[in-house]
Amino acid sequence: MTLKDKTVLVTGASRGFGRAIAEEMLRLGAHVLALGRDPVAMDETRASLATIGGEFEMVTMDVCDESAVTNYITALPCLDVVVNNAGIARVQSLIETPTQEIRDILEVNVIGAFVVMRESARKMLQTNGGQIINIASDAAIRGIARMGPYVASKHALLGLSRSMSLELRQQGVRVTTFCPGPISTDILGSGTGDSNAMSPEDLAKTITHLVEVPPEIEIQELLVQPTPQRQ
Repeated sequence: MTLKDKTVLVTGASRGFGRAIAEEMLRLGAHVLALGRDPVAMDETRASLATIGGEFEMVTMDVCDESAVTNYITALPCLDVVVNNAGIARVQSLIETPTQEIRDILEVNVIGAFVVMRESARKMLQTNGGQIINIASDAAIRGIARMGPYVASKHALLGLSRSMSLELRQQGVRVTTFCPGPISTDILGSGTGDSNAMSPEDLAKTITHLVEVPPEIEIQELLVQPTPQRQ
């Protein structure tokens, strides 16, 4: 699949990795639907995309608003690629974590992602198929101290992706789970970045490579880690 004139929906596009993905998709000729819930940050994304040019649409929406997500995707004339990137993370010890925190994280990272997946699949099955790329984390395949709810959500997202792939792959819809290690973003707040983290822009190029893989090939899971710095 080439990106020229393809319709690409990117959730969590208001900042960081999501914004970088939207930018790279637009550079390669896609019609980009940039979805995010923070109006101020979305204005910053709009300004960034405008400097690139091309066709894009800003969609201020919370992926936890099921009816809004369903109505929006249902009304689209077509949908070729979805990058399911919206997510939240928290750092806190297990014994200090309130139950509401894991509910909040699962609501966004699992239930919100599930709704986007389901509605996107329905749309793609009505047309010519497509590709769903779920942004998980290396947390989907390992544990991380003080991040239990987040890790649980990414394990769940990986399980959903694996199951959806089995259901949809023979119907023309590919499902990929992208599992990056540390990314240079402020998802955990300012000043919390990893000195060895990967740049959102470099990883966004990797996402576009996944989309450009021939439709006869399905990359189901991709683990991406930073190269260790030389001593």
